[in-house]
Amino acid sequence: MFFLSILLAVSLLLDEVSVTGHRAEVESDNMRLVMTLNAEDVQLLPVKTVADLLQYLPGIDVRQRGASGVQMDPSVRGGSAKQVKVLLNGIDMTDPQTEHYSMDIPIDPLVIERIEVLQGTNYAIDAFSGAINIVTKAVTGDGVQVTGQMTAGEYGLAHPVMAVRAHKNEWYVNSSASYNRSDGYDHNTDYQIVNAFVQTGYQGLDIQAGAQFKDAGANSFYTTKYPDQFDATRMAFGSIAYQHRWQSGWAVHTHAYYRTHYDRYELVRGTPLNRHWTHTAGVHAEGSWSNEWSKTMAGVEVRNEYIRSTNIGIHNRTQLRYFAEQRFFWRGLSAAVGAAGIWNTQFGHDWSLGANIGYEPIAGLHLFANVNRAIRVPTFTDLYYHAATQQADSLTKPEKALQVELSAQYSKGHWFASVAGYYRWGKDIIDWIKAPDQEVIVWRSTNNSRVNAAGVEATVGVQGYEWIKRIELSYAFCDVQADAGGMMSLYVLDYLRHKATLRIEHRIYKGFGASWALSFRQREGTYTSREGTVEHYHPVWLLDGSVYWHNEFLKVSVDAKNMADQRYYDFSGVLQPRHWVSATVQFTL
Repeated sequence: MFFLSILLAVSLLLDEVSVTGHRAEVESDNMRLVMTLNAEDVQLLPVKTVADLLQYLPGIDVRQRGASGVQMDPSVRGGSAKQVKVLLNGIDMTDPQTEHYSMDIPIDPLVIERIEVLQGTNYAIDAFSGAINIVTKAVTGDGVQVTGQMTAGEYGLAHPVMAVRAHKNEWYVNSSASYNRSDGYDHNTDYQIVNAFVQTGYQGLDIQAGAQFKDAGANSFYTTKYPDQFDATRMAFGSIAYQHRWQSGWAVHTHAYYRTHYDRYELVRGTPLNRHWTHTAGVHAEGSWSNEWSKTMAGVEVRNEYIRSTNIGIHNRTQLRYFAEQRFFWRGLSAAVGAAGIWNTQFGHDWSLGANIGYEPIAGLHLFANVNRAIRVPTFTDLYYHAATQQADSLTKPEKALQVELSAQYSKGHWFASVAGYYRWGKDIIDWIKAPDQEVIVWRSTNNSRVNAAGVEATVGVQGYEWIKRIELSYAFCDVQADAGGMMSLYVLDYLRHKATLRIEHRIYKGFGASWALSFRQREGTYTSREGTVEHYHPVWLLDGSVYWHNEFLKVSVDAKNMADQRYYDFSGVLQPRHWVSATVQFTL
């Protein structure tokens, strides 16, 4: 059922992310713009989940069905959520059944060091429109640290979290457990989520494991005709990684992982309809040799995907990737060129490639130019799912994309700024379409022959002053061109065209401070309302805020989401929470 093999060859490190010890690090010879939220952002922003955190990054469209990330689809630069690679400390967590479950990761913000978002196509990590890498906190200094947090608020919200980190010589443990529940902000939007995570290692060895249990009322999740849907999911994963470097310049890294996911979907709550079991296993090995002016890397990775479903059936496929890259460094200039071959037992052979250049003309200023080609195989849902409202096509082909990008980043003193422009050519892009007629309720999967995306992203800000911790203004524009033949599009023509966010974090007096986030979002596309009419998405302004007091051991905060009480939708007919006020007490020992 599962396919694992021991790889003795070596594989290509990510252009931006590599697993070093027990953490995924951004490499110093990075040749791409990487958007990052760090541990300080996690502490200051009014957030309690990973879904909350991602909303504040430009170019990221976080579409939720419900609260607290009960089902969260992140998309990048006008792509669909299924085109986003999801990583935890560099380990692939992407779900092969459906994009709706790729973010079922048992991680709480208390253990997050940073979240890296790699915008755009990237052949090196097999990312089609982008990648999200969640990096857990490093454990340094001998001793034990215990952090506890309790959040309570409107709609019966209760969210206790406990995190324990320990370090002794070269051995470490990083762990967390949480329970998150609510009665719901609307009919049939109640949920409960249990997370458990542990990470341990010694020297170059790192082991991590986790599990998540989630039950959620799924009001209108997949069709507005059924407001009493229900979704229950169970996820468990484990990985082991080892890395070693020699003084001669040689280095080797290997990792193996396994992830299993189960979901039970009910069209009418209390009446099970579909059950799906997926199993994903992979092995990755890589090696490199470097000196002061170059770095050579090569390797191979194998990934097996299996599903057993009451709806989709039983399917199994294996993918082999083999790749190599050469990098060069000279003064402020760095360059890399690489390619990968991809063989899939279901779709045959294809390839991807990339060329990246970085240049630092003056201290603090980095310029980047990139071109990358990538492919993405369809999910099992794209190929085989059949229901009253969805009909898949087993002949659906893999997607292909070629993207060019120019970007710049500046950071000096208290000031920072970045800007990027891109164009992505898409071929055989997978979408679900249907006629706009109200009587037609069936969405059908199809390959759209041409879908191109273009856009710009910009950020400017100041940080590090005594009273002003951070002021940041970001803006992202995206335009997607596709011919849907007059049909309604579920993904391709349903995207975030404009997104602007203003973040302000400041002191008030002594240990008191506040954090504010004002965002504007304008979504393209149409959806079917609960009344059965076809509606256009309306622009929305959202205001979040947090006022807190803290010292070395204790933090108390009052947080408010959607303070302007806006009524809005991320998905067809799925109403998002209005105002939501909560209070949090956090201690560290």
